[in-house]
Order: sequence, then structure tokens, then C-alpha cells
Amino acid sequence: MTSTEELCAGEVRWFGGHGLRGGRLDVDRARIGGIRDGRLYCTRGRTVGVWTPSDGYARLGRLPTSGDGIADVRFRLRNGALTKRLLRPVVGSWTTTNLWPLRDALLATVGRRVFRSSDRGRSWDPVRRLPSSSGPMGVLPTSVGLHDGAVYLAEYTLGDDPARILRSEDDGRSWETYVETTAVRHFHGVFSDPYGGDLWATSGDADDESAVGRLADGRFVRVGEGSQRWRAVELSFTPSSVVWGMDCSYAADVELLRLRREDLSAPETVGRTDASVYYTATLPVDGEVWVAVATAAEVGTDSTAPAGRGNRSGDVARVLVASSASAYEEWYELAAFPRRRPLGSIAPGVPTASAYVFLAADERMGLFVNPFNTRTDHGSVIRVPPEQLSRLPDEAPTVRASASG
Repeated sequence: MTSTEELCAGEVRWFGGHGLRGGRLDVDRARIGGIRDGRLYCTRGRTVGVWTPSDGYARLGRLPTSGDGIADVRFRLRNGALTKRLLRPVVGSWTTTNLWPLRDALLATVGRRVFRSSDRGRSWDPVRRLPSSSGPMGVLPTSVGLHDGAVYLAEYTLGDDPARILRSEDDGRSWETYVETTAVRHFHGVFSDPYGGDLWATSGDADDESAVGRLADGRFVRVGEGSQRWRAVELSFTPSSVVWGMDCSYAADVELLRLRREDLSAPETVGRTDASVYYTATLPVDGEVWVAVATAAEVGTDSTAPAGRGNRSGDVARVLVASSASAYEEWYELAAFPRRRPLGSIAPGVPTASAYVFLAADERMGLFVNPFNTRTDHGSVIRVPPEQLSRLPDEAPTVRASASG
């Protein structure tokens, strides 16, 4: 694995040099939101767009702000394009929107408001107000899952509100509480397992709140819990296992974990990296199933960390990939993006933004890599065709050796 020092002194690194830059799409300053029917949806601020291989990028419409009256004015002052442009050199880039394609509609969050569009993004209706303790994006990009004809939405609260997962049985028009619990701080995401047929969820953040489990009959049934090894954001499903990475910025080693379907008692360590894993993607290629995981270059201290355990994340957000050919025990570093270092990073007390890499995958189009708040390629969308992944074992070295645990 390329060292943080080497990367921070240079530029983004791709395996085989900069060969993958040819897959950069004709859209910039974007946040990818999801793929459906061969269409990649994304946002640029509050502007909603779509990309297809045949037509490239097209603008669809614009999301409303998250409030009314005074709340609208406050939102525009804090998160408007001018504010972001003026503060970017000081704090870095941040986003307040999410976007998901549903069966026959689009769903989005802007701050603490959920919106739905039934006309491909041209107009938007508010359908839900999120709790006041929700984060700046309202929820995480992993919060929405489609399963058995219903839509599920995991709230992401940061205060004393109960943790909830909502359900809609009319394609996002109306919502009801499906799961409510005070046993966890919040849910990180909801995921439909295409192989096992179950609906899964992840939760955090302290050890006793961290769990991976299934949703059934309005309950969160934990498969495993009780340590940071069970603290995951997104899950990847394969025919033989469930794969994730630890979401823990204070861990000396962040483990990449495999939970075998025939033995759900404990995950096995199949790799290690140097920062929290947030997002994952799964892609079948030539009879094998590839899993991609993206780490975050986080700033600040985890409020749930034990005393004396500070942030050990580096300044590089990475994309790591492995395939079923190695049973996910051989990982390759596909890309590494140094975090943007704004002026606030050298001024005590000034908050700065973390760096992330958002992922999406499609069996025909390949893997989409979307770095955000990075020194280079911020907001770009880079497509990695399936055939390039299949060449990795012959062209790229593996990263740190895995260890069972």
C-alpha cells in the first residue's frame, strides 16, 4: 500500500499509473447517487442529473431547499453555492444532498427533508421531515434500500432520538416507522441481499451499539454485535459471504471482514487498511464476484471513542478491491486520493471536512469511483470497466497481507 507521506507529497495514484483517467465522465463537482436501468444518477449541489453511456450527462432538475421561510434563508446562507465557494479554501467541500433511484421515482434528501419526484427529477414534493438531530446530509448515502416491493429508509440521528428505520409501501410517497429502538445510537444503512433474500441493516457506534443484522417483522435481529468489528456502514453480498470493513477512526488496524454464510457466528479478517471503511460495491466479472471498499480520510474525533483513543485516520481515501477467486483474501489498491488540506487545517478550532470516495457498480458499465473533497479529482466520476478489474491480479501488487481472526 502506498504510504500516506508519499501520496500527500504527490497526486492521486491509480494502479498501473494514471491509465484509468480515460474513464473519467463528462461531469464534475458531482456526487453519484445510484444506478437503475443503465442510468447513473447524480447531484451537483442541488442540481439533479443523469449519465448514460450513449448520451453522456444531462441535467434533470433542481432540488428544493430543506426549509420554509426563515429556515430556507438559513439553509441558503449556510449551504448555498456562494457560501461553499467562499469557504472551500478554508474548510474544504461538504454536501447536504443524497439521491436514490426507486422503481418509478427518485428519492432525495436535502438537509433534514426528504423529497420525491415522479417526473424524473423535474419537480419535487416533500414527503418526510427528518429528526432535528439528523446530520448535515439528513441521512447517509447507504440509508435507502429496496426490498420485496417496499422502500426502507434508515434515519441517522446524532442526539437522543430513538434509532428508526422507516418503510414505504407506495414507492416513497408515505412513510411509517418499521423499526424503533434505543439500543443503538443510529442505523447506518439498509441492504437487500440478492442471494439470501433477506433485508439487512448496520448500526453503531459504541461497542455495544455496533451490530450487523437482519430486519424481520419490525425487529432488528442482530447476527453479531459488541465490538468495532461489527461496526459497519455498508455491506457487500456475494454468493458465499457478506463482506464489510470496520467503521472505526480510532482503531490501530481497520479490518476488512468476511462473514461466511454457512457460519454467521464470527467474521474472519481477510485484509487490513489504515482508515474507516464507509462505502462498498459488488460487481460480477467473468464468473467471479468483485467487491470494492472505500475508506475515508476523516477529521475530528469520534465522540463515542474510549477515553484517550484519538483519530488515527490518515490523509488518504482509498479504493480497495478483491474477488471471489481469492475468497476475498487478496486485496488490490485501485486508487488513493489525498484529502484536500484547507487553510483551516492549520488553524486550531476551525472545523474542516473529511474526504470520501463514493462508489456505484453496474454489471455492464463497471465500477464508478467518485472522490469527494480530495486534493485532485474532487467531484469527478471515473468509470472502471469490468475488464480492467479482471486484469488486476496480473498487473497490480496486493496490499497488506490478510490475517485470520
